[in-house]
Amino acid sequence: MSDNDFQRLFAAILDLGLPKSMASRLRAFGREIDVKCGTVAEFDETSDRFIVFVAKGVAKLVGHLGNDREQIVALVLTNDLIMQSRTGTVPYFLYGITDCRLLAFPADAFIRTVAADPDIAKAIFDRMFVAFDQSRDMSVLLGRKTAQERVASFLSSMADRIGNEDENAGLLSLPISRREIADSLGLTIETVSRQFTELRQLGVIDTNGRSEVKILDRLRIRKLAALPL
Repeated sequence: MSDNDFQRLFAAILDLGLPKSMASRLRAFGREIDVKCGTVAEFDETSDRFIVFVAKGVAKLVGHLGNDREQIVALVLTNDLIMQSRTGTVPYFLYGITDCRLLAFPADAFIRTVAADPDIAKAIFDRMFVAFDQSRDMSVLLGRKTAQERVASFLSSMADRIGNEDENAGLLSLPISRREIADSLGLTIETVSRQFTELRQLGVIDTNGRSEVKILDRLRIRKLAALPL
């Protein structure tokens, strides 16, 4: 495991230093996984659950339902920390949207190791709780929201996660295609394109090409997304 990737993990999560003894233990059972764009991350068979850190790239966590049906349940960005599990009733796989480098740690060993330092354990589990909250938000989004609310929710979330503030407007370059947005929101690509057009006409967003979006009114897009103001 490279020093740069290992240090990036804790620089992204912690404002405090990592004790050398803990670093050596984590390094001993962690491993790097390089994932090419469009391919699935291959985890070894030593554990059913892994803590996964995205050191570079963008990935998607996909649930496979059988009969060629699948659902994107999470968009995983650089510096995100998630759990990959084989124990659920639905099989989940992590696919590279771009070329990715992952750091993977068997979950049980990882938890035992970081539990030795309460401050480090809290910082890491706070990040994990963010991922859990995002998954719950996705369940509500897919189950109850209209098409416009889903697209507005997606754009508001992306603005929070990767947007650059530009005079009260969030400027972002979307890391996934319209097709992948549609798959993640349970919509057709035609519906997503139509909602982008409607949001432009409402003066809430502006677009440049297929990936660049500027949020012109952060308050209104949250209102359209049925999110707390």
